[in-house]
Amino acid sequence: MSRPLVFWTIAVLAVVAAAWRAAALAWTCDDAFITFRYAQHFVDGHGLVFNLDMSEAPVEGYTNFSWTIWMALGALFGFEGESMASWSIFWGVVCHAAVVLLLGFMGWRASSGRAFVPVASCGYVAVHHAASLAPAGLETALFVLLVTAMARLAMATPCARKAWMFGFLGVLCALTRPDGGIFVAMGGLFVLYDAWRRRSLRLLLGYVLPFVLVFLPYLLWRHAFYGAWVPNTAVAKSASEPFLDYGARYVADFFRCYWALLPSVVPVIWFLCRRPDPMVSVMPFVGRRPWLVWLAFVVPYVAFVVWVGGDFMFSRFLLPVLPMMLFGWDLALQRWRAPWLQPAVAVLLVAGLSARVEPDGLGDPRNAVSDNRRITVANYPGTKLTWAEAFRMSGQYLQPLFEGLDVRIAIAGGHANLAFRTQAPVAVEVAAGLTDAHIARLPYVQRSKAGHGKPSDPEYLEERGVHFHLEPTYGREDAWRSCFFTAINLPVQLVTWDSELMAELRRREPSIQCVDFEDYLDGYLAALGSKPREQVAADMRKFRRFYFDHNDDPARLARFESFLR
Repeated sequence: MSRPLVFWTIAVLAVVAAAWRAAALAWTCDDAFITFRYAQHFVDGHGLVFNLDMSEAPVEGYTNFSWTIWMALGALFGFEGESMASWSIFWGVVCHAAVVLLLGFMGWRASSGRAFVPVASCGYVAVHHAASLAPAGLETALFVLLVTAMARLAMATPCARKAWMFGFLGVLCALTRPDGGIFVAMGGLFVLYDAWRRRSLRLLLGYVLPFVLVFLPYLLWRHAFYGAWVPNTAVAKSASEPFLDYGARYVADFFRCYWALLPSVVPVIWFLCRRPDPMVSVMPFVGRRPWLVWLAFVVPYVAFVVWVGGDFMFSRFLLPVLPMMLFGWDLALQRWRAPWLQPAVAVLLVAGLSARVEPDGLGDPRNAVSDNRRITVANYPGTKLTWAEAFRMSGQYLQPLFEGLDVRIAIAGGHANLAFRTQAPVAVEVAAGLTDAHIARLPYVQRSKAGHGKPSDPEYLEERGVHFHLEPTYGREDAWRSCFFTAINLPVQLVTWDSELMAELRRREPSIQCVDFEDYLDGYLAALGSKPREQVAADMRKFRRFYFDHNDDPARLARFESFLR
């Protein structure tokens, strides 16, 4: 068989295997529902907002503008509600398979048509977490594809048209994730070098103009609409503060898990230390340039991951540079031309990456880093559902219960799906303040995982008129705050009491277990004479924020005020 036939047969099989594996692992992580909620509100005519609260300034709680708009486009095509997850899964699988195909093209181009095996393509298919996170609802696979394409274009900028294409690709990368700016800067250095070496201003303009024409207007719109130059999430996760211990552990765990990646550094060092090849002027994949691109695209980004503390989802932040790390083998093997090397390295790489050694406790949500796809809950008697399954059932139960009502909820980490599924007009995210400007600016009290660990602020939630806090361990000790949705085994805490709302909810679902606060107040008032004045004053401060500030009840209020006078 000819080399092209063997190479492209293996490449196509790798693409098919990648798509099949990602589709088989399909799920939707909780953070994806933040994007879905913004996209749905945008399509519904409310703008790119998380909450439908006119008293709240819009907050940019997403970091994936292009992916959010793509989800909104899906909603316009009819992929609304639960089906928006299907839209995201489909495109995640497509982008994941496209990464494998692009690596195949890069491997073939690097070998000048002499390769037998697309080594990087085969290796990428073997990475479990790349396949698992691609169909998880987030922009991960799209971002990996864009970064890989930028690395390919950075290896040679032959003309202004390619520089123009490179620039637009950089714009899309930066619109997909803010950390895409790192790759934009690295790519710009190579274009700047080419422009200087050839004395060609057109090359540099070709790269810069897309940012002037597209990204600059986007920045101006962002500032005008959200009142900030950077997303609220950057403030929430304290991007200006280093979390080196968490980040170093995150990177170390990844390379311990995928230990077969470590030898990829060897060919980089080997070829960087060698003298430049005399054919470099006519063969762009020969010489030091590809290895410099490898370093520029891998090392600064890994340093960024260490700086920000990694991510609470295992391996997600390191996937963007994974294809480039694997592509180093294609570059090396086209110089080491022994026929048996390519299939041997491909087999060893696939076997090594498949034999991953995962850190302990990835299925435990209490750990700093977890594999959210594997986390299970025991909310439903006799079952052991994953988070995704359990919250889907909870959302399907709560949505008709909350329909048409001005229900305001506070959500912790892992509850963004309930904010989307219940369609509650207001949902305040308290774990990091991703979608709330006030909580985002609170200092960390304990950083237990990336982007989590903000202090509780009950008074702020009371001012926002939040009714239910979907995290029963929020620090409330008053028994009259407890509430239990029996049908789905979901305990919550009451933050404020709205008499009309609670009456309607209990009419719709009589099985809701909670203290009738008005009855509780009547019992408290009946025993008022036996209570110390200081205790009543302290309790009244709680009752006012919980009840009287949100309900018109002059008779009960007058009895308290009369006693305290």
